[in-house]
Amino acid sequence: MTNSESSIAGEDDMATRMPDFAVVVVGSVLVDLPDQFPTVNLHEQEPPYRGLNFPVGLADGAAIAACLEDRPALRPTSQDLLALVLQRTNVDVIAARITGLIGGNFSAELDLLGPRGREVIPCRASDAINAALRHPGGAPILVDVALLA
Repeated sequence: MTNSESSIAGEDDMATRMPDFAVVVVGSVLVDLPDQFPTVNLHEQEPPYRGLNFPVGLADGAAIAACLEDRPALRPTSQDLLALVLQRTNVDVIAARITGLIGGNFSAELDLLGPRGREVIPCRASDAINAALRHPGGAPILVDVALLA
């Protein structure tokens, strides 16, 4: 059973329970031809070393890969803009959390802390990962353990 199949089977269960999160890192972003979308590979740094792989849009995958390789873009990307806006407005990314699977798409949220207090903003998983990677010093990426293989 794949990550997606096991997660889809438990979608209803995830809505009624309190999530437990594991800290993960981005292992890689790969394009496995003939697929047209990159796959983001997340994995735990500590036992039991579970993982989560999911497709993202081409631009999102390229932005994550560029950040992992510390490769600057020729022009600022939307992800770079978000990071700069957060930085200039003194908003810290506390964590990026991948929280569930809705209709075959991974849902996420950004946990932010700024001058006006704490905010949790729903977003796409790729946006949450991009924001965490671009935060000065990095921010933790968390995944609901029910989504991990």
